[in-house]
Parts: sequence; structure tokens; C-alpha cells
Amino acid sequence: MLLGNETRAKAGFTLPEIVVATAMVAVFFSSIFEINAICLRYISASKENVGAIEAVNDRLERLRNTDFSTLTSVSSMKSLLATAANSSPLAQRAVEIVTVSDYPSGNPTITYRRSANGTVTSAPSTADFSNSSLVQLDLANQCPATFGNRTGTAQTSTVISAGTKK
Repeated sequence: MLLGNETRAKAGFTLPEIVVATAMVAVFFSSIFEINAICLRYISASKENVGAIEAVNDRLERLRNTDFSTLTSVSSMKSLLATAANSSPLAQRAVEIVTVSDYPSGNPTITYRRSANGTVTSAPSTADFSNSSLVQLDLANQCPATFGNRTGTAQTSTVISAGTKK
């Protein structure tokens, strides 16, 4: 004969315990997925940063391998800058800014701006480098980042002589 609650089994889970356990598991897995997404965004940002640095270095090498008269000619520089620094997708959408100035005086100075669509503008439109034997090149690469609402920038500088190549 059964005597009420004394002989009933007390094993099992109640509905509130199951709901709490399910909620804890859901929070745990959503946290794992969010951390994974953040890590992937940081990896993407790092790749973009490396791509921007490589684009600046590629452009610098291209400019260092040109003759001095090309560096001091507005039309030659515009045609040289019309193509992207390299074929990477980052370089294709970057804005490049190249400043050529007499070294060490800094005068004259001309700044070229290559927009993402390949249009090259210069300010001022002309500069006379006929008395220059050294020019300073300042290169900057600005690209909108996919991580966050920011613009990444990579830049470098060098001085080039009007000497002869050997």
C-alpha cells in the first residue's frame, strides 16, 4: 500500500531548472560565436593593414625606379599614378597621396591625389623643379577599413637624387 509522498521517487528536473540550464547554454554559445566574430574582424583588419603597407612600398619602389625627370614632370607623374600601386583589392579602393618637394628647402611642392576610381589630381597644377637635384617623396595610402568606422593610413618618405643610374 502506498502512503502518499513517502514512497514516491524524487528524481528528475523541474521546468524552471530546464529553462535556466537552456538559457545558460544559449548565453555560452552566443558568447563563443561573438568572440569568434571579433577575432575574425581583427584578422581582417590586420590583413588590410599589411596590404596598405605593401601598396605604399610597391608605389615607392615604382617611383624610385623612374628617372628624375619623370618625378618632376606633372604630366608624367599623373600618367604613372593612374594605375593602382598593385593588383590587390585594397590598393584598388585606396586613396593615394604623393607629395613631391625640393629637398631640403621644401619649395616647390606639388601633391598628387589618386582617388579610388583612378582619377589623379595635382595641387598646384604646375611646379618648377628645374633647379632641384634632390626631391623628397612623401607617400600616404588611405583606405576605408572594413572593421569599424575608420580609415587606415600607411605612409612613408624618401629622398631621391637627380644622379645617374648605374
